[in-house]
Amino acid sequence: MGDGGRLFDALVSGAGPAGVCAALRLQQLGYQVLLVERSAVWPRPQVGEALTPGVRNIIALLDANDALAAVPHVAHAGSRVLWRGRTPDLLQQAGSAIVDRGRFDAALLALARRRGVEVEQPARLLDLAGAAGDWRAGLLCGEARHRQVRARFILDASGRGAAPRIDCAPRLAALWGEVDQSALPELGGATQVEALEHGWLWAGCLPGRRYRLMLVCDPQAARQAQPAGPEARLRAACAASQLLRAAAGLPLLGAVQMCSATPYLAPDSWQDGRLKLGDQAFALDPVSSFGVEKAMRFSLQAAVALHTVLGDNGNDRQALARRFFEGRLVEACARHAHWTEAYYGQAWCADRPFWQARARCEPDGDGTARPELLAALSSERARLAGYQPPELRPLAGLNPALPLRLHDGAAIVELPCVVDDRVRLHTALDHPHLERPLAFLENEALFPHLARLAQPLPLPQLLNMLAASMPGHKAQRITAWLWQRGLLESVG
Repeated sequence: MGDGGRLFDALVSGAGPAGVCAALRLQQLGYQVLLVERSAVWPRPQVGEALTPGVRNIIALLDANDALAAVPHVAHAGSRVLWRGRTPDLLQQAGSAIVDRGRFDAALLALARRRGVEVEQPARLLDLAGAAGDWRAGLLCGEARHRQVRARFILDASGRGAAPRIDCAPRLAALWGEVDQSALPELGGATQVEALEHGWLWAGCLPGRRYRLMLVCDPQAARQAQPAGPEARLRAACAASQLLRAAAGLPLLGAVQMCSATPYLAPDSWQDGRLKLGDQAFALDPVSSFGVEKAMRFSLQAAVALHTVLGDNGNDRQALARRFFEGRLVEACARHAHWTEAYYGQAWCADRPFWQARARCEPDGDGTARPELLAALSSERARLAGYQPPELRPLAGLNPALPLRLHDGAAIVELPCVVDDRVRLHTALDHPHLERPLAFLENEALFPHLARLAQPLPLPQLLNMLAASMPGHKAQRITAWLWQRGLLESVG
């Protein structure tokens, strides 16, 4: 076509969970989406099979429950965790599952096709010209068919990218192999997690009676300690463990595989008219198994940012959408890094170099990272490190005869929030007793109501003011919640 081909609102590159999640959400919001996947082999093998309970909420939002009902999965049978001491703990996590990730990805892609997302597979992007709002993309579809399309936005969810990036922790590598589950009847189907002096092991049942053994370690230190190769390193780790010693000599169902597992953030994830999603944007330390959920959730947030820009392409909306997008990216990486630092610090072998390096670390740019984003990441981690949950005051101490006002330590800030699937700047409350600024509580906006509490206000008047825009029982609960945490103080 002389005009450069059909115009799509978004071209999404990569049909993994992050890319398909973004495509499905944008289609729900009424946009025309082209999904491009370079792999001809589908479903493709994956390593991140664990799905945490939060994935269920995402699937429900995408109205994808029926599409995924037939995906083979193993309900989480609990975990034996040898971490804090030399005796394993048995832990339960309701709602978790281990799935056949290839079938999971294939089911999401098939749903996208049925919903009206146009899919080119196998296909790859040959060239890109133009600018935000009117990209012109040249695709090679199959082995010989060329296609020209236009797109208002480009979303890159094609997998781990190159520099620039900010490493959120020291380098990690994951190497894994699989054995026949029937050879380990003593494990009873439970997931095994064990801290070792130079890394940690994860093992769990996969659909199809396979049992995966995975070692996460420092790649350089592992090569120096065991130069014979990945299989020898994996077997040596199992032999040194308590929980998986029986697996050390078992025959493997295939070759041992290896990949980078270093957590990072890509500082160029927002470019004018181009967004990065999934592993292109960030990767989390695998110790929590939250990678798939966080990637899908971030894709939903990216869809909101894009919806904001496409709905109103003014500079103020662009800036607000970018602030929201990058803020959620920084927050996801900072919160996960804060959690993993604490978890690494609890290991029985926390005095060993591998563990010390990960229990106390700072984000590290590669020289091309944006300094303001690096500073935002450090600032968010510092805020999390300094946060102490407040000691809740008993409601019996709330004297209804005394007026209330905002605590002296409270601040009123402007916060990008999602309202009706678009980013809006909303007034929020900030305080040392809050992990993050608070704009809504029980789905009710706190402002402009709370702004009046800069001056003392009688309790009945406060409740009546709140009840004018929400049910009375909510007004009472919100007031009690704020007072118990010291965000409101009695005057008199």
